[in-house]
Amino acid sequence: DRSDIIANMRNKIEAEEPLVVHCFVPLCDNQHQGIVPTTPSLGNGFSLTSNLYWATSNGMKKFFLKDRRWFYFFDFPFEANDTVLERAVFERHFNNSLVILVCDAYRGDMMKPCLEDYFNCLAGNSTDSIPFRNDYLEINKNADMVAFNGHNGLMDTYIDSIYVQGNSRFFKRKDAVSIACSSRSYFYPHYLNTRSYPLVTTTSLLYPGAFVLNGIIEKWVAFEPEVNIKNAAGDAYHEVKKCGQQAARNMFDTGW
Repeated sequence: DRSDIIANMRNKIEAEEPLVVHCFVPLCDNQHQGIVPTTPSLGNGFSLTSNLYWATSNGMKKFFLKDRRWFYFFDFPFEANDTVLERAVFERHFNNSLVILVCDAYRGDMMKPCLEDYFNCLAGNSTDSIPFRNDYLEINKNADMVAFNGHNGLMDTYIDSIYVQGNSRFFKRKDAVSIACSSRSYFYPHYLNTRSYPLVTTTSLLYPGAFVLNGIIEKWVAFEPEVNIKNAAGDAYHEVKKCGQQAARNMFDTGW
C-alpha cells in the first residue's frame, strides 16, 4: 500500500514543508513520436509557444498559468539545454498545505531521456533542486508525486530497467502518475522496479491534458482514497471532453 507515502506527506505538512509534484512533459512531436499527426504547429516538438502539450489552453504550462489559484514564478531561473527546453514552476496554497508543481518540457525527440529521467526520479537516483525561501528545495529525491504527461513513449521506445540504487534506508517511495495512452500495462513493470506506487494510470487511448493532473492533485493533497483520486482524473476528463462521466472514469486506474 502507500501508507508510508501518506505518512511522509503528513510529516512534511506538520513541519510546514511544501509537498512537491514533479511532472515530466515530452512535447508533442509529429516527426519523432508514434502519434496520429496533428497540425505542424501543435506537433512541433521544439516549440514552446505552440506545442499541444505545453502551450495550448489545456497544455501543461498554459493551463496552470491561466488558473489563478496557482502562482507562477515568472522569473524562475533555469538554463535550457539540449534535452529540456523550459521549466515552469507553480505553487498553490491548499487548506492544509502548500504544493509546489515543477513542470519540465522535454524536446519531442528526447523521449528516451525523458522516460529515463522520470523513472530515475521515482527511484530516487537523481538530484535536482529549485530556489525556495532563500534556500533550495530538492525536487527529485524529495518529490512526493512524480508525473509523466504526454505520448506513451514506451510504446515505441526501449529503455533499460531502472532500479533503486544506493542505501535503501534513505529511499522515500513516491506516488507515480502516468497520463499517457494505455499507460497501465506499459508502466507497471517500471513502477515495480522503482518501488513507486501507481496512483493513477490509464487503461485506454486519451488526450493527456493538464486538467487531468490538476484534478488528481486536488484530491491527492486532501488525502482522499485512491479510488477518489482516480475518479477525479476521469471527472476532469469528462468535464473537458464530454465523453460521459463513467466512461471517462473507466479510462483511469489506480493501484496494482
